[in-house]
Amino acid sequence: MKKIVVFLLAAAILFSACSGRHKVSVGESISSIHKQYTPYLTINTLSAYKIGGNYWMTLDDGNTVQKLAEFSPDRTCLRTQGLRLIEINDICQLLNVSVDSLTEKLGQPHADIGSGFSVPAYITDDAELLCFELENDSVVEIILRDLFTGEIVDRVAG
Repeated sequence: MKKIVVFLLAAAILFSACSGRHKVSVGESISSIHKQYTPYLTINTLSAYKIGGNYWMTLDDGNTVQKLAEFSPDRTCLRTQGLRLIEINDICQLLNVSVDSLTEKLGQPHADIGSGFSVPAYITDDAELLCFELENDSVVEIILRDLFTGEIVDRVAG
């Protein structure tokens, strides 16, 4: 009987430790997240949180989390759900390309952060947000924003 009680206690401790690992998941309601955590950065459907020392980026549809990425403080991606992070070295190569060409190179945008205008955006593998301003279906400006600080780190226009 003692062995069973010890086993059940150990299993309960292990289960509770493992279940607390992921603080946010795809499909979770935004309102329940906001009851526990406050975003330090919000850009339309993208919200950034600092939870347990890590940085969490969520993309929502207004009600639930659709995509997310978790980064360590040294910008290592710990996990993603619903998206493939973008690796980019030279943002200038994407200036003046068509929207179709952009989508062909990078895939479907992770989000549209525009407010009335289309501004396709992608989260990079080093926790930056790559945003594209369009005119006549062509990229006319690219803004790279640090998702840890919210600061613009690079901007190019054609």
